Amino acid sequence: MARGRRQDPRSDEVLVEACNEGDAREAAEAFDALYRRHKDYVLRVALRFAPDTDTALDVLQETFAYLLRRFPPTGEGIELTAKLTTLLYPVAKHNAITAARKAGRWEPAGNVEPDDLPAPAQSDSDDLQKVLATLPQGQREVLQLRFVDDLALNEIADVLGIPLGTVKSRLHLGVARLRSSDFAKNMRGE
Repeated sequence: MARGRRQDPRSDEVLVEACNEGDAREAAEAFDALYRRHKDYVLRVALRFAPDTDTALDVLQETFAYLLRRFPPTGEGIELTAKLTTLLYPVAKHNAITAARKAGRWEPAGNVEPDDLPAPAQSDSDDLQKVLATLPQGQREVLQLRFVDDLALNEIADVLGIPLGTVKSRLHLGVARLRSSDFAKNMRGE
């Protein structure tokens, strides 16, 4: 029985297992369900780092092509030890940064830490986006992973490959900067 376009009720773990060990039809259905479930997340991540929407859509495609290659018969399979988004985030981020570099729009200044990188220009007129854009890259990324993507602190550490203490520090500093911003003062009526 075809599942159609409705949300597949199976967990990511069950779907990954079907991709790893199922027959061709079952694996294709499971991969399709994973794609439908996580495509918006991957696109949202790509848009944080990609220079434009077209590039972000390419990143979406490249990220799921990477995931597909990890499953049999071309790959050895995936064993989930955390949420699937923990695997997808760094892949989407890397693909977006690579695409931006190829387009000549990503120019890191030597060997710098994410907290030292300037915020990218934002064309969005939303006040909150403007405030977030003023934060250093590392703080903004941690805040987005925590409050937009709803990841736990240990998951953020895994996704970014940084110590838990660094996550906590960036979160604390980012929240403090947001609280002291003109946007927050206007929201409080100061």
